[in-house]
Formats: sequence, C-alpha cells, structure tokens
Amino acid sequence: MKRWIVRIIAGLVLAGAILLGNAGLVGDSAGARSESGAAERPTAWQSMAAGEVIIEPTTDAESRRIRVRIADEASERAQGMQHLPPEVIRATPIWFEFPVPRRTSWHMRNVRAALDIAYVDDNGRVIGIERMTPGGSGYGSDAAIAAALELAAGEAERLGIQVGTRLRRAR
Repeated sequence: MKRWIVRIIAGLVLAGAILLGNAGLVGDSAGARSESGAAERPTAWQSMAAGEVIIEPTTDAESRRIRVRIADEASERAQGMQHLPPEVIRATPIWFEFPVPRRTSWHMRNVRAALDIAYVDDNGRVIGIERMTPGGSGYGSDAAIAAALELAAGEAERLGIQVGTRLRRAR
C-alpha cells in the first residue's frame, strides 16, 4: 500500500512539472521561458504602449522617428529596463513621460546592459544626457524634466541626440 501512494505522488509531481513546463512557467533566473525559448517580459513592461518619438536635431538634418515603449504610468516608469534581456534593451528604447515636470533619480539595479538617458524639459528640449551602467545608481537631472528617453548605450550619439535636440512623442 505504501509503494502505491509513493508512486501516485511521484506521478502527480511529474505531471505537474510537465504542465508547468508546457505553460512556460518553469525557466531560468532570467525569467520564464515559453516553448519558443523567448524570455517572458515583466507585466509592467508588457503594459507599456508602443509608440514613436520624433527627434528634431539642432542642425539642418531631417527629423527622424524611432519606435519606443511608452512608460506613462507609475508602475511602468518604475519597471523601466529591469529584468529584460540585453537584446531587448538594445532593440527597444523607452520614453518616460511624467504628468507634471519633476526632478527624478534613476538606478540600474537589475538592468543587464548600459544605457544612454536623455532628460527632456517641458519644452521638449534635451537638457542633459548621461551614460548609465549596470548596477549603478545616483543618476538624474538637477532640473525638473517632463520626459526622458532611455536607449542602448551609444544610441543617443548615433541618432544625433544632444543637448538642445528636441524630442517629442508622436501622437
């Protein structure tokens, strides 16, 4: 009788593990994995809308648009790039939007790749750009900002974003 109960329990544990694995709930420390092997994204990151930011350079160069995720809710702004794989960070800038301009601080805990951050005032002008490295903290602008754009390290320069550049969300 005892062996029978042990076999039933072992069978239930095995069945549970198979079901959890097929549901994408068993994975490594980088996040749960789906059948295709793609890392699941944090809920707050998934809730960010997709959109575009228009870059209006300070030179005669033409304006350009980049695809971004929009963090306009507190939970989305708190999430940022945390717990995302480096390839997602490199491919997906985030536009942080604040309902009222404010002084902010930023950290890079749980972020797996270096970032550029452009601080944007309420007139849409970049007032500062900073390079942030994984594990770092204490980043931020002394002036109040209405928005910020986080991109993979080196992307601000590649896109011609500098102090004075105008950035605005395409509506």
